[in-house]
Amino acid sequence: MEQLMQRTIAKGQLVDDLLRRSAGIPAAFMALFLSEPEGTPKKLLPRALRWLLDVVNRSLVPANRSDFLSYEVPSTTTEELIISLQPSLSSNGTISKIRDEGVVPTVHAFNVLRAAFNDANLATDTSSFCAEAIIMAIQSFSSSYWEIRNSACLAYTALVKRMVGFLNVQKRESARRSITGLEFFHRYPSLHPFLLTELKVATTFLREGASRQSEFSLVNAVHPSLCPMLILLSRLKPSTITSEVGDPLDPFVFLPFIRSCSDQSNLKVRVLASRALVGLVSNEKLPMILLSIASELRCLEDQTAVHTSYNSIHGALLQLSSLLDNNCMNLVDFRKRDQIVGNLFEVLSARSWIGRPKSCPSPTLNASFLKVLELMLAIVRTCGNSKHLYSVRSFLMELSNACLDVEASGYSYYDPTVAELCKQATTSYFSCVFQASTVADNGLRLQMPVSELSPIPETKEVATSFHGVQDKLILLISDPIYEVRLAALKWLYRFLLAADLKTSELTNGEMEPFYRWAQGSIQPTILKLLDDEKYHKCIYYILRILFLWNSLDSHICTETIHLGGMGFDSVLKLWNKLTSMYKITRHAKVRDILICCMGVCIKRISSLYTEAVLLNAKQVSDERRTCIDLTRQTQSHECIVYFVKLIRQHSAPSEPATVRRAASESLIASGLLEQAEPVSPHVHNMLAPRDASCPDIKSDEPANIYAREIMTLWFTGIKLLEDEDLELRQKLAVQIQHVISHKVSKGAVQTGVVPTQVEKVIELSFEFLSSVFGHWVEYLDYLLHLVLDAANYVALEGDLVRRVFDKEIDNHHEEKLLISQICCSHLEKLPILQSWEACPIDKHAAQTYLLGWRSKFLNQLISIAKYHSERLSSSGWIGGIGNHKDTFLPLYANLLGYYTLSKCIIGRKFICSESTESQVIDLEDTLSNFIGNPMISNLYALIVKLHEGPTGSSNSSPSPPKKLEGCSIWDGFDPYFLLR
Repeated sequence: MEQLMQRTIAKGQLVDDLLRRSAGIPAAFMALFLSEPEGTPKKLLPRALRWLLDVVNRSLVPANRSDFLSYEVPSTTTEELIISLQPSLSSNGTISKIRDEGVVPTVHAFNVLRAAFNDANLATDTSSFCAEAIIMAIQSFSSSYWEIRNSACLAYTALVKRMVGFLNVQKRESARRSITGLEFFHRYPSLHPFLLTELKVATTFLREGASRQSEFSLVNAVHPSLCPMLILLSRLKPSTITSEVGDPLDPFVFLPFIRSCSDQSNLKVRVLASRALVGLVSNEKLPMILLSIASELRCLEDQTAVHTSYNSIHGALLQLSSLLDNNCMNLVDFRKRDQIVGNLFEVLSARSWIGRPKSCPSPTLNASFLKVLELMLAIVRTCGNSKHLYSVRSFLMELSNACLDVEASGYSYYDPTVAELCKQATTSYFSCVFQASTVADNGLRLQMPVSELSPIPETKEVATSFHGVQDKLILLISDPIYEVRLAALKWLYRFLLAADLKTSELTNGEMEPFYRWAQGSIQPTILKLLDDEKYHKCIYYILRILFLWNSLDSHICTETIHLGGMGFDSVLKLWNKLTSMYKITRHAKVRDILICCMGVCIKRISSLYTEAVLLNAKQVSDERRTCIDLTRQTQSHECIVYFVKLIRQHSAPSEPATVRRAASESLIASGLLEQAEPVSPHVHNMLAPRDASCPDIKSDEPANIYAREIMTLWFTGIKLLEDEDLELRQKLAVQIQHVISHKVSKGAVQTGVVPTQVEKVIELSFEFLSSVFGHWVEYLDYLLHLVLDAANYVALEGDLVRRVFDKEIDNHHEEKLLISQICCSHLEKLPILQSWEACPIDKHAAQTYLLGWRSKFLNQLISIAKYHSERLSSSGWIGGIGNHKDTFLPLYANLLGYYTLSKCIIGRKFICSESTESQVIDLEDTLSNFIGNPMISNLYALIVKLHEGPTGSSNSSPSPPKKLEGCSIWDGFDPYFLLR
């Protein structure tokens, strides 16, 4: 430790010594810190931290900050000041790497502190140094050296995460380890006086800088410590109680200094100050602070009021928004929330000029005022039968309509502030109609219309409040400003996602016109927008709306327009457009939703194709057959083949999780899984031998080709049921249950309920397929291929780095042995075996087919056994190499396939070849190195017993092979032990 400390503060260090955040110095300190035994008092850690803080402290600027207060503008020109800020050059003309003594050691110290505070194992032991360390980090932001400021920023980030936790951007109240302002300053009391003093200096510096007139912008720069302090305060939660009178650690004393930042010309300072206000205001003082801020806004009629800058108005509106969104929204007492909104509305209604573009020619102020009213509307909607709901909503709708009239306001379209105003006005307008707000774990919550919440008397204003909503929506989703289009499309998507079109929420008097428009115009309007839209975010929401609209469980009436009612030519045109967009699109989210939309297109195409296939399969009249368009059948088949190939490609474990989710959703939306049952009776069995060893089982009949694609998609869904993504597995399991529920017993599946194990749904899927396709030879062939592929597993070879990267594409949730056992258990019970047994014509071809498959398993078993015997013979694995993790799966799966086929051949009384017994004898030598595994030895014993049964004496049990002598042979061993 002493040597490391001496190396850290060694003299003559250059900038090169700071390479990669001090290179190995922090790692060396961390190795010493973590080497101390747990459960005993630390000695090295506190000593080193104290020494590191002392190193940093020696480089800090003087604690007296009066120099900032007496700051004067230098009498230099802009060019001279820029030249003075350029890095110094060495004698040879290169940038000098020499720094003043102490700069490089300070950077080393900050980098070590960052590593120590980032380590969760040292969190308890470093907690007592957090306050002092963050004080020094904030002070170091004023350093004249970039290296010190950079390392201090990194250490400051680690300290903020350690002291107040990670910030959850999506849901602030669920942030990890978040604490209130009162708790924070009682936990770190030394921070309170420091922040108070530093805020006084920083805010005074802001006022002094704002009052000076200079041509150079650096003169008006904010104090270096201001933003770090505001960020720290913004991470605190509001307290439910007020501090005691005279409490020296009351966070409320910071309020005047934070409020003084609201009139700054720097937008970021105003935003940070509004967020920092949240943790300082307790729930008891919230009404007073809100009214105080709102009252400072000038009334338009008040001619005697002092002129207020737009920056000050904007800062006040930002503070109102933060307090409403975080403090008021989380109040438990809804009556208090309603009272706060009512009092605040009385004050703001007299200052409506801020939200009117004609009275206030500042789009930023107009948008901020609308945001405040929108938050008030969201709060009052949670208060039950509030008497302020209709007043706030009418006021917000009036101002939103005024702001949406851009031409009447005299703004130009290219102004980005106008675009933000129109976006906010769009959001505010539709929040008056229906407001769907995000709720954790439950998707979206629908805010009811006003008539559902409060007994407002029927007036002309109420009756016409929603008049023209559909016209406004059509206008806004076609607006030239893409921010407006995006906001309108987002609302429409959330509305469809949250609203149940079959309930009275849409069929009441207020929303009846919009309800009628939605039935007949949503899809045509969306498809027209898809042709014209160029902005990828808008395209994304257009496609989401299209997919959601066509994925609803049921439509209200037959007049509802959706893809299920479109003709073949229209659907094919849409399909071609989606596929062409998929090929040229590079945005990941758009590609994902395109995959989903292809599914709803295929649902309509497959339904038409199924009708054609069934008509071809039946012996219909020539007049009826001429109605079947063979060209359309070919096009439909090509679309289905392309879709199945696409889903198989994107369901691979190497694909990103979002792509696999899109593939699973598209698979269900396609409706191809439901087509298995109507198509299965029309498949044709073909078992004509092409040669002695490989019979031809595939037929070119349309029903067979179609059923082949359906079966492939079913097994792709089963593969996705083993995905690593828990949410994907559970959602897909519920959806597949809806498909198979009518085929299994009533007590086996409860529709809509997630099973305790997704593996149960996998078993039910195989049961469904066996009941539907069990009479089809290609289904039997597919099961055998699944077992053979699972049994062909070979462990990764090569160097460690290559193996690590190869493992990234594996699905470690996949259970190959479970699938193999399910397939083999169903193979024994397929109806096609009974039909072969009863038909002498098919019996010989079936014998050739089954013996050929059994030879494949035997040859693969011998090959894998030989490979592992050579590779692991010298490993000295405990219990024999049969217990090795890379050996058991392929050996057992191949042996299980051989056992199942042997059982089918012998049990169904197919003629067994003379070489069968010799194959079993050869297996004894092949498995001699692996029978130490009890599963393998018991399965081999079953194979021996199976083959000796027909030929051996029935009065005496067969003697076990010599290699099995001494092995543990279990009575009643179940080769399908995973299915118990």
